[in-house]
Amino acid sequence: MEKLNFKQIILGLCFSMAATVPTYAQWSFGIKAGINSSTVSIKNWDNKQKIGFLAGGVATYQLSEHFDLQGELLYANRGYKTDIYLEISDKNPHDWKFSLSYLNLPVLLKWYPIGQGVYVEAGPQLGYMLDNSNSIKDWPKDEPRETSADGSYNRLDFGLVGGIGYSFNMGLFVNLRYDLGLTNVLKECTSKQRAWEFSVGYMF
Repeated sequence: MEKLNFKQIILGLCFSMAATVPTYAQWSFGIKAGINSSTVSIKNWDNKQKIGFLAGGVATYQLSEHFDLQGELLYANRGYKTDIYLEISDKNPHDWKFSLSYLNLPVLLKWYPIGQGVYVEAGPQLGYMLDNSNSIKDWPKDEPRETSADGSYNRLDFGLVGGIGYSFNMGLFVNLRYDLGLTNVLKECTSKQRAWEFSVGYMF
């Protein structure tokens, strides 16, 4: 019988180890887009929800049959609306809309209770405010309708996110998520961000 040399032994061990690595230990990447309904909770302010959009990339590492670790980098257009009266004689309030643009980085642990399809997710999220503006509906035409207030906002936003979703075999997935902000959006007062997100994505 022909003797095995050192290289053959090493190659054999490598193939054996590769064969024993679970097939679920792998990376996958994708994209997602959707809408969010957000507001900022401020004491003594009756703020309303503002509708915006979100889009970005997804990277997932499959830890086991039932658990994934997922990171995302998302652009999210958020903010809030409140009522304002332009004149004392106004009978109906006007919408004062605050737009806040964020770059969000959530890191989530996903649990598939039945091994595929339905999943539950939760984890922390770090956001960075890219831009902000505010505008008032029916503002006089000869005056600026939109302004920025960079000095009033904290750039960094930290929060917790949780949600549910469904992954289809062909790579498509849908997701519903809630974002609970833990840091103040405005520097001068207690102001926490709240948002619902609905998105559709595809894993390649």
